Amino acid sequence: MKALYNKEKIMQTSLRWILSAIFLIFSLIILPSQAGVVWSEKDVYDVKTNAMALYNTSQGQRALALLETIPSQYRNEEIYTIMGNIYEDADDTNKALDMLNKALAVNPEYFKAYYNFGTVYIKRQSWDLAIKNFKLSIKYNKEFPYAYYNLGYCYLQKREYGNAKKNFIKAISLKGDDKDFYQSLAYTYKMLGQEKNAKKVLDAYNKL
Repeated sequence: MKALYNKEKIMQTSLRWILSAIFLIFSLIILPSQAGVVWSEKDVYDVKTNAMALYNTSQGQRALALLETIPSQYRNEEIYTIMGNIYEDADDTNKALDMLNKALAVNPEYFKAYYNFGTVYIKRQSWDLAIKNFKLSIKYNKEFPYAYYNLGYCYLQKREYGNAKKNFIKAISLKGDDKDFYQSLAYTYKMLGQEKNAKKVLDAYNKL
């Protein structure tokens, strides 16, 4: 993370206090009681939106507490996946995997759940399981660049440089402004002994 100026730090702190207050008010007043009250789509959407606002300001546990107020019958694959993200960020990979399994129980073709399975398995250095899930993510969304990038990363760890190169190139073709993609591809070319190609990629990287 890049260091923030003091003014930006103060603004971020103020934003967190405001979001915390919103969270408290929302929990006590706006949310429907779980005791026999039917939730509308808007209720679920509002909770998810407020939870994401908390999550995006590094308040994962508050976001999780808010999402947990949604009764299980109203949780969709996206909500379970967000909950899985929060558990993964907290290094609780067992609970993360449980949430992702629940997401796929709702929608077996949800590409983000497979992608997050892959990132959990990267943390566990279970490269083959990660590869399997990134491939499934790609199966259900062929335009998701980060699945290709992480698939390439897994192949890099297994020293399968040809497969790594192919996936990094695909990631760049879908999102040509991510410097990490170029750095990884250049490194892969170096490992393949293709210094000229590595230099071309780094030149493109330096132009971003």
